[in-house]
Amino acid sequence: MNNGIVFDVGKLIASGEGVRDLYSFDIPLDFDDINMKSSVCGKAELMRIEEGVNARLTDVEMLIGGRCDKCLKKIDNKVNIDQMERQFFLHKPSYIENPNDTFFIDEKTFTIDLTEPLRQEIILHFPLVQVCSKSCKGICPICGKDRNKEECNCKPIKTEGNNPLAVLKNLIK
Repeated sequence: MNNGIVFDVGKLIASGEGVRDLYSFDIPLDFDDINMKSSVCGKAELMRIEEGVNARLTDVEMLIGGRCDKCLKKIDNKVNIDQMERQFFLHKPSYIENPNDTFFIDEKTFTIDLTEPLRQEIILHFPLVQVCSKSCKGICPICGKDRNKEECNCKPIKTEGNNPLAVLKNLIK
């Protein structure tokens, strides 16, 4: 992975509460588990709070490569993150609700790294089912032909005895 999304917050820490810094970014990122097809662009607002810094990313966009779940064609999905917000603490807070979601300011360099929180947010914004189009017919489960390119004469497999919800029909009567 390259340098990531890192911000210097030294001047912000020296400022009073409520002071803000605004940034625009367009950064190429490379994650091991995400097939990035474009750079990540968006806006960042960093605000000094009592415990440290509040980091808010907005209008984040990127292209993610994948495959259609129906026909296996390569596709690019545009991922939009309207808003993402994380607090970075200077010192360990007295109460931590979730230790896995607690981030700290690097006190040696006075920087915050938003790369990992952004990676997690990108994964949360993946489409559950990736399809090349709403009208994708997929691959025939019997002969393996791409139904978008050619028709096949295979008959659907009936699974009447393998339907766990079939019993519900009797309850409606």
